[in-house]
Amino acid sequence: MWGTLLKWDCNLEEMAYEGTLGTCTLPSGNLPFDPYQSMQAGWPPTALQDLGAHMLFAMINRKGFSSAFTTISTFTSALSVQWSLMFNSRTPNPANRIIYEAAADEALLLPPFRKLLASGWAKDKKSKSGFALPGKKMLALTYDCAPGTDNGANKTYALIEKCPKTDPSPTPGYSLNFLRLKNYTVSEQDALKHAIKTWWGELEKTGLGSNTTFKENSGITSFANMAHDETDKFACAVQNCKQNGETLVACQYSQKVDEGDPIYVTGKVCSGCKNLNKKCSNPQGLCE
Repeated sequence: MWGTLLKWDCNLEEMAYEGTLGTCTLPSGNLPFDPYQSMQAGWPPTALQDLGAHMLFAMINRKGFSSAFTTISTFTSALSVQWSLMFNSRTPNPANRIIYEAAADEALLLPPFRKLLASGWAKDKKSKSGFALPGKKMLALTYDCAPGTDNGANKTYALIEKCPKTDPSPTPGYSLNFLRLKNYTVSEQDALKHAIKTWWGELEKTGLGSNTTFKENSGITSFANMAHDETDKFACAVQNCKQNGETLVACQYSQKVDEGDPIYVTGKVCSGCKNLNKKCSNPQGLCE
């Protein structure tokens, strides 16, 4: 008769609140700032009925967002949260639409993963405890969308805009994660979520262990690009390519991790933030 009892998770609320596009500009809209009303405005009644009691949401009243919320399945743990973002679907042009949507999903997926890693809760196949060692100076991420065209968002979209049949090379100064999906009808959001989970999943499937030094043949290059603690900016893009029967996903990160470099420096959580003139996030994990 009764559904599953849900408890409010302040950590998830904070992650939803902080998982915004930072200084990026999204189109303004008129969605109300009450969470349930916002969902009514954005989703049909049938979708809301299906969600039932499996919805937690956190208010966001800045950066053009209506509500950010987490959807938690009764059968999954809080560490496998599916992050979603609601915002006005009107965007300046088709090219920017993909960049904005990619930014929206990535901004809510990647920072929580990095925070889990930095705080010692990311699953690691090679770790004796089952979890990766915590990081002492993991930088918080911002989306690379500086004014004008010379930014990571536009550069990343340019890599896949024309549906290349050969894998692209990273923009100079960036590291690149790229995935080619043999499905041209998948939504941009679903393609991006799949790519991010695939790349980050290298930690759980292959593992890192106590030695966080990067090695080219380690099988965790995509994870390393996402987890490099000196990276502070990123950008993503998705392109459906009907002519090739596939969808392309690309994400670029502001710092390249080279052979022999530490992917991240282990140690007491946030203990290195002060030396970077940064403060520890709350809940702790990232230097911001």
